[in-house]
Amino acid sequence: MSIFITAYRKRTCTFQVTVNDADGTATTFLNDVMRIKIGRDGSAPLLDLDSVVASANGSTVSAANPTTVRLDQDDLDITPGILEFEVGIVDDQDSDAFKHVEKGSIALHPTQTGDIATT
Repeated sequence: MSIFITAYRKRTCTFQVTVNDADGTATTFLNDVMRIKIGRDGSAPLLDLDSVVASANGSTVSAANPTTVRLDQDDLDITPGILEFEVGIVDDQDSDAFKHVEKGSIALHPTQTGDIATT
């Protein structure tokens, strides 16, 4: 299953991702860290978020399943276009190995200028 998210430049976006085992049951995370990478293939991530700490702008990833991802408007102040999105788990039971869970796309659309409020 692929993830496809529609988001807008400089607009906060919140969505959920469910991580399932091969048999379809939801995975539990005992001391594991959820990690989200957003960027363009072949380049360093523009956003690299995890469930340990919020970004400097306040974007968060929960350690629950389903995982709630909140991308703050200031973290989405990037050039619009199609971005790659990867969900992974830093596995506490396997020497903190980063394990790929899912990959998809974010369609980041441009927005009008002149925000009324940013607080």
